[in-house]
Amino acid sequence: MGELMGGHKDKKHKSKKTKRSGRDLNGDACEVTKDRVRAHFLDGNTGPWAKNLAAQDAQTAHSTQNADDADAAEAAAVSAKSSTASVTPTRRGPDYSVPSSIDIVADPVLHALSTRRSISKVDPETPNDSDLLEIIRSISAVADHKALRPWRFLIIRGDDRHRLGAALDEAAGVVRKPGETNTKPLRAELLLALVASPVKHDKVPEWEQHATASGAGHLLELALWQAGWGVMWRSGTLTNSEPVRRLHRLDDHELLMGWFYIGAVPERYRQRLPTSTRPLPKPEQFLDTL
Repeated sequence: MGELMGGHKDKKHKSKKTKRSGRDLNGDACEVTKDRVRAHFLDGNTGPWAKNLAAQDAQTAHSTQNADDADAAEAAAVSAKSSTASVTPTRRGPDYSVPSSIDIVADPVLHALSTRRSISKVDPETPNDSDLLEIIRSISAVADHKALRPWRFLIIRGDDRHRLGAALDEAAGVVRKPGETNTKPLRAELLLALVASPVKHDKVPEWEQHATASGAGHLLELALWQAGWGVMWRSGTLTNSEPVRRLHRLDDHELLMGWFYIGAVPERYRQRLPTSTRPLPKPEQFLDTL
């Protein structure tokens, strides 16, 4: 208080302080606006609506605040932060001010994760069954509540692919001419069918076991990619039709989660991969705080 009521030098000091406070408040205003947008979004409003509502909030706040009260507003904010009263905290979101120590390019696992691609057309060469066994061994560490292992794979090669095509035709009610066949299962020499096979457990619901099976599928794709193989996870509306389920010998409680089409990565794909410009999605959209 003594400084505020001092002489000329104090007035000059006050002027600089006011300017600094103005800049600080502008920065805080930006953060508050982001918080308002996020709050409206979490309340169920989509992006544009959330931004419009946040802008209305800012306009209302601006019309009721006197610009000469900047110092008083700052003091009130500090007081509110230090108050022990129960108030709703302003959501700030994650803190990215500390630089990351993660190097995606240098770490082989993270690099494989970030560069993985689904290869829709693979070459005929495939991993053998012993290779598959080692791949399955590596993915068995998938997150699995109570270690129930509620998943399994079925190898489909050779004529078994024609049997799958016939089952798909039966499910779709398709009758082909003599000599014709469903060519969709022939897009790769090797298919792996993923079956979710949940077990009854009072602490692990079925949906959680399906999530574990799905996790095993994603790890399979990554492991095959890291081992040098191309893979495409395919499914469809007929995946769990009766003829297809019968072919895969599924029990009533089991769920067929699709097929992994596996083969060698064509040379044309390999040549394009190092210069691929497909950007990864911005990770900020997947990370938030309570």
